Amino acid sequence: TEMERKVKKKICFFSGDITRSGGTERVTLLIIQKLKALEKYDISILSIVEQKEKSFFEIPDEIKKTKLDSGKKWIAPGPEYLPLVPRLRHFLKNNKIDILIDVDVVLDLLSVPASTGLKTKIIAWEHFNYHYIWPSKMYQKFRHAAQWFSARNADFIITLTRQDQKNYENKLGRRNAIQTIHNPMMPVKQSENALTREKSIITAGRLTWVKGIDLLEKLLPMILKKYPDWKWYVLGEGEERPRLEAVQKKYQLENQLILTGNVSNVSEYMQQASIYVMTSRSEGLPMVLLEAAQNGLPMVSFDIQTGPSEIIEDGKNGFLIPPFSIDRMREKVEYLIMNEEVRDAFSKNTSSIQKRFDADVITARWERLLDRL
Repeated sequence: TEMERKVKKKICFFSGDITRSGGTERVTLLIIQKLKALEKYDISILSIVEQKEKSFFEIPDEIKKTKLDSGKKWIAPGPEYLPLVPRLRHFLKNNKIDILIDVDVVLDLLSVPASTGLKTKIIAWEHFNYHYIWPSKMYQKFRHAAQWFSARNADFIITLTRQDQKNYENKLGRRNAIQTIHNPMMPVKQSENALTREKSIITAGRLTWVKGIDLLEKLLPMILKKYPDWKWYVLGEGEERPRLEAVQKKYQLENQLILTGNVSNVSEYMQQASIYVMTSRSEGLPMVLLEAAQNGLPMVSFDIQTGPSEIIEDGKNGFLIPPFSIDRMREKVEYLIMNEEVRDAFSKNTSSIQKRFDADVITARWERLLDRL
């Protein structure tokens, strides 16, 4: 009947903690905002915990958000997940959720058992990749088990890159109901003085081992000592920060190496810089590269599993470096420092990336998927 047709599909995004400041949370909220604007779904957010009173990224007011656990403490995947299953089941039944989107495959360990026998469909949204390198070997094994579990049990799987979809097909035997949907680019406010690029390089992200901060530590003095009129901004926070502070002291680079901590206006920094460098060991689909491309920055990145090669066209808008060769990376960064006309050409060539990762194009893919399920 006409009545039934008007009932909106109830879609809930399930996150570990939506208040966090990561790229995953940021992308999730952008997709939520875009889907909400279509006015055809009833969208809500569920977190396991909310460690912060106020979310780092803005959540639209009308979006209902709930948490499974009333505490503030992060709950690590494992035995502590067990009491959450009946709570999640209760939530799904009470709210008549049609589609639950797990913003990380690990959450399938909760949602699959919780939704048994309910009409709720589970979408596993893989934000990392099959080969992602975790510092802890134990956790790596656990993640692989979770991916294996998802590949067998989720109603639908979304990977961020075609390369990772192949991983799921070939390594985990998931042949159907799987699709690649890239993360979209973030909307960017062009700042007034975007035209004056200064002699500076940018690296942004968590200061952790996975992001290759120990590799960055080796690269920084090589470049900065050689080009004293250049600066390097490192945006972000994390446990590897002392390595970079040590580099500042050891080489007297306080005026050239600028550690900003977490900043909310990454784009403004990017619009004034000249080169973007990424030293990550593992990524899903690196949001920072999309953001760099969007702000017209030539990019230099290691050609790691999933991500960089689907964004950077080597020699056209950036350089892909054989993983973890600091010397090759140094060569390419120096080449860009020395050649302003190459930087300008690369900068112009980022526009093709902007078309491929346009948020509206990507939202349309989500919409088709949600309507089909």
